[in-house]
Order: sequence, then structure tokens, then C-alpha cells
Amino acid sequence: MADSDVISLGEARSSRSGDSADWKPRDVLDRVLRMIDSGEIDPDALVVAWSGRDDGKRYGRFYQATPDPLISLGLLQATIFKMQE
Repeated sequence: MADSDVISLGEARSSRSGDSADWKPRDVLDRVLRMIDSGEIDPDALVVAWSGRDDGKRYGRFYQATPDPLISLGLLQATIFKMQE
């Protein structure tokens, strides 16, 4: 079995349940990297956003790799739409 065949317990649970709460943030990043490395996807834009807590205060940050910031905005808007379906 290759390392690329190994998935986390959270990914396996989420695949069965369809519930995003079953994933840990690291599980999601690992899955996307496996998809890129295997050639399953070849994104030309990627936005990674996260939230956390520091001294009890919530914060949000993001990184983006995109040819144009407007593409990132469109990608985020499409994601929001899909999340509400």
C-alpha cells in the first residue's frame, strides 16, 4: 500500500456520513494534496481559509494562489452557494 492510499479516520467517516464535522482541518489539507499529487485535480486557483482562537478571541486568516484576485472571489462565492444547497 502506498502512502497516497492511506486516508485518515476522519476522512473515512466523512465520506460515509457526508458530515464536514467528521473531518479535522489536517485531514482536508491531506486529501486535497493527495488529489493534486495524483493528478486527480489540477487547480489553477486555490484559497485556503481558517479560523482559530487566540487568547479567547476568534480570528480568521487565508492564503490564496490565483492568477487574479477576482477568480478567488468568484471561487469563494460559488463555494458559499454550494454550502447553502
